[in-house]
Amino acid sequence: MFLYSLFISILNVLSVHTLLIKKKPVWYCILAFLLNTLLIYLLVFIIKKNFGDSGFEKYALTFTAFMNILYICLVFQESFPKKLFTMFSIWIFSLIIFYFSIPVSKSLSPLIGEQYLQDLSYFFRFLVQILFIVISYLRLHIKYKRILDSVSNKTITFMSMYLIMAFILLIYRYEISFTAYTNYDFVYEMFLNLILIIWGYVIVFTGVSSSSRIISLLYDYKTIENQVELQRQNYSTLNESLTQLYSLKHDERHHINAIESMVKQQNYKEVLEYIEQYNRNDMSTTIPALCNNFVADSIIKHYMGIANRKKIDFKTDLIIPENIGINSLDLCIVLGNSLENAIEACDRLTDSQDKYIKLISKIVGTHIIFQITNNFCGDIMTADNILKSSKGGLSHGIGLTNIRETANKYNGNLEIKYSNQTFEITIIMCTSN
Repeated sequence: MFLYSLFISILNVLSVHTLLIKKKPVWYCILAFLLNTLLIYLLVFIIKKNFGDSGFEKYALTFTAFMNILYICLVFQESFPKKLFTMFSIWIFSLIIFYFSIPVSKSLSPLIGEQYLQDLSYFFRFLVQILFIVISYLRLHIKYKRILDSVSNKTITFMSMYLIMAFILLIYRYEISFTAYTNYDFVYEMFLNLILIIWGYVIVFTGVSSSSRIISLLYDYKTIENQVELQRQNYSTLNESLTQLYSLKHDERHHINAIESMVKQQNYKEVLEYIEQYNRNDMSTTIPALCNNFVADSIIKHYMGIANRKKIDFKTDLIIPENIGINSLDLCIVLGNSLENAIEACDRLTDSQDKYIKLISKIVGTHIIFQITNNFCGDIMTADNILKSSKGGLSHGIGLTNIRETANKYNGNLEIKYSNQTFEITIIMCTSN
């Protein structure tokens, strides 16, 4: 039984590893698991020796099992409520599989013999949990982490309470006994409760998933709205430039005649002053095209205008082709969020400090690389050891998450580096060119 319970603990821990973000190296995880397991089994030994079969024993053993949360807290990045929610989800899943494995084993008893029923039931439990770990690692973990990140700690705490109560019900209401499965009423009641618990969990997780989708849709709507506004502003700027161009074209003959007259009179100083005044015309203040991609050009110009109003030195060195092979909405997510965060960071500096943003983009093979560098006050906001923006509300922390997921969508990556005064993000995305 000791080996069975140890192997179950290992499988449960590995399941949690596929769903949460690890903040410690592998050697630390192994050492922490071993020490935590030894502590739990030591307490179990003390409880059984001192309390025997008293009613207190069950409560003490359950409390001891809860000490697995010590390992979870030491190893993973997420907040305590999210760790608790994930741990109890795995525990309940493991228990439910075990309860269902017992009747499966009993159905095979004529073939294998009664003495092997317990071993067979554990074998089914191990097999299902190993399959879950593989599926979770390959298919579920990215979606689960996204959903978990979008739900508030307050919400996930209430959901964890349901899981804890369901776990205690399973532990206290039903004994692990093969003889109990010969009682029809017992089996009927137990399976009915298991179905209710599973259904309740489905409702809980559906609620979490729906909440995540609503937040994501609201964010996408805001992004699309911003993109439309950016393009509207760029069209407006383009229209103003064309109007100025037509006006200059109309007055071109008069300017040439005036310059010609001053040259004939050898008033060269006046000619130079006239040309200088001509160059200071409003047309020269219009920002020229920064790159060949219209969407990227619109976004960058918009934030460049904001930076200029906030007296932030905004420099660019851009190579962004017209047909880049990246969806316009995705381009807006990547550039919009990164530049907005950079301006926000610079804006928190004092007026006496130099504020700058440098945006570089280049094509390397089949990838485009965006690099945004800015200075900042040196304070980094984190939640669950993950970088967050200083914006509150629904958008808190979603920007960087969406940049990373958009980069991953194009087989790329988001890299973040920062020192005392400099913050730099590098976004790599694969293009179709």
